[in-house]
Amino acid sequence: MIDVSNVFKPGVTHTLSATTTSGATRTSAFSDQVTVVMLTATDDCFIAFDIGGGPTATTSSVFITQDTPYLFGVSSGSLCAAITSAGTSSVYVTELSR
Repeated sequence: MIDVSNVFKPGVTHTLSATTTSGATRTSAFSDQVTVVMLTATDDCFIAFDIGGGPTATTSSVFITQDTPYLFGVSSGSLCAAITSAGTSSVYVTELSR
């Protein structure tokens, strides 16, 4: 029997252009009832989440590698920011719901 309890429906996808100076560039607030997002980046980068005031990503933030999907638990209204240590990365943040 297939367990479908962890299957998500994709919603809005936010796209960030992460650079070495983009730490304060953020997504818009995640939709109500969204508690999980999937992040995928085209190059290695660092990401940060925050509610309300807005996150600022630094090279001390959470590291994610390129071309690998990551799932993160978030709160409704959270935002995401991303930065690279070199080069540019497109970061795709997809809201997921059940």
